[in-house]
Amino acid sequence: MRFRAAPERDVVLGGTTDLTAAGFGEEARSLLAGSGSRQALVFVHGYNVGFGAAAVRTAQIAYDLGFTGVPVLYSWPSRGGVLSYEEDANNARWTVPHFQEFLRHTLTASGADEVHVVAHSMGNRVLTEALAGFDTTGLPAGAGRLGNVVLAAPDVDADVFRQVAPALARQARRVTLYASSGDRALGLSRRIAGYPRAGQSGEGIVVVKGVDTVDATALDTGLMSHSYIGDHTSVLSDVHALIHHGTPPSGRFGLTAAEHRDGGYWTFLPQRR
Repeated sequence: MRFRAAPERDVVLGGTTDLTAAGFGEEARSLLAGSGSRQALVFVHGYNVGFGAAAVRTAQIAYDLGFTGVPVLYSWPSRGGVLSYEEDANNARWTVPHFQEFLRHTLTASGADEVHVVAHSMGNRVLTEALAGFDTTGLPAGAGRLGNVVLAAPDVDADVFRQVAPALARQARRVTLYASSGDRALGLSRRIAGYPRAGQSGEGIVVVKGVDTVDATALDTGLMSHSYIGDHTSVLSDVHALIHHGTPPSGRFGLTAAEHRDGGYWTFLPQRR
């Protein structure tokens, strides 16, 4: 059987246009002027995701969040293959300074007063290293504010994340980490790397000051339980409350408080997809 995406029903990539750095800023400012919003949303994809799929995911998340500002994709050179994990990991390290330049340009040239960033899986390696670097170099005068930073199923060494978390908290208005003990993709990553991942919960769940940790284990998040940031309505609703209203976990529907030896965190109540 063959299926064809229908533009009236599905999110499809209609085309691409090459822009210079200056052209990107002009386009972003034009889109913001027509939207009535002063916000941008940057999405950083993970391992095994090509440009087309990443662009579609960015558009889908923005649509499902009802985001009226400018959605922006940062696409790093993933090989887009399940057997290319190490190559993707190397490319993620390589792209960090390029992402720093991109995010700095978005904060200064887009016209957005506030820029939110959502990263998924291995894309969190790019994001966390970049923001840790900003903690040293700072941002230019007149830059927009970094709003919500959302780390979804981060394929980042858990102990490394604990070390850089304070830098992230200093850079953003709010930092939220979504984790799950049922994430099979991160289970495989842990076996490859030899160390727990920040996106895994359970006994080793990452709970650090300045980061709101949300455990999504109770949700039915599919076979691999790895892409819930864009697939599960409860998670999307939670991110919606974050980005649109800046609501802290204590005021967001469907979350309940939990305790860990390292402090308090939040967990989703069991709900259907």
